[in-house]
Amino acid sequence: MSGRLRMVAGLVAVAMVGVACSSGGGGSSNNNNGGNVTKGGTLRIGTSSTIDTLNPFTAFQANAILVFLYEYPYLAQYDNKNEIVPEFATSWDTSSDANFRALVGWGSTGTWDSLGPNGAAIASAASGCYGTSGIPVHTSYQFFDDGNEVNRILVRRRISFGTTPFGYDLRAYIPRLYPRDQYSLVTHPNAAGTDLVTEIGNDCEFGCEVTNWNGTWFAVHDPVSGHGMIVRHASSSNPVALWVDMDGGSQTTASGVLLLQPPGGFTGTVVETESFCFYDSSIWTPGLTPPAGC
Repeated sequence: MSGRLRMVAGLVAVAMVGVACSSGGGGSSNNNNGGNVTKGGTLRIGTSSTIDTLNPFTAFQANAILVFLYEYPYLAQYDNKNEIVPEFATSWDTSSDANFRALVGWGSTGTWDSLGPNGAAIASAASGCYGTSGIPVHTSYQFFDDGNEVNRILVRRRISFGTTPFGYDLRAYIPRLYPRDQYSLVTHPNAAGTDLVTEIGNDCEFGCEVTNWNGTWFAVHDPVSGHGMIVRHASSSNPVALWVDMDGGSQTTASGVLLLQPPGGFTGTVVETESFCFYDSSIWTPGLTPPAGC
């Protein structure tokens, strides 16, 4: 395996995160009028780079999005107790196909330990992710130096829910590739494992649950360069689906294994094990059998 691919694997591993959850900005701030907002005044925002457009329907760059956060009301906001309160919206509900929460993201704190020369273990708990604060999460990473596994990263995440039911579907881990428009396809075996299915990532801007999947692996693929990443899901007692997603905020891919909540919700300890295998066209082209070592 080439040193170049090993470098790519290392760089992408650094970019891997759990679901990055965030709360809205838009809070009040002091000004030169003693804290009072002047209606009809001018808001000046400094930036060291360009803003592509102030049209919210066509804007792409992050600086434009930041301006919109000040310019337009949010549907809902966080109050000073970190509770969701109405702003532009006065009421809301959630649909059953989007009930998942982030266990590792904004506000997570913890400790880490070495697992020998090729591994690390991280114990964490989120404080800023809605609906999951304080749930202990233990994540271990294992890397490989040579052989067919040199482009592989093994990740095991253990989530301790305790006795309080967690009544949502869950993506235990979300590997991300940048830029999202380059890695535009998600390929996977169908439910029977007999045919290869291709999903178009940009068709799932807000996420698509794919049930025509046998739960073994999927690949996030760049059809131009032939580069990509295979996510191999280790069999477990938890029923799963494939969640195809693109993240507009970070401009990354966000597809992952969706753990479907059992009747009554998750309780006790849930363990999710996945492998991330990086490839180019010399190692693998999309087919029903992943490359050796993955």
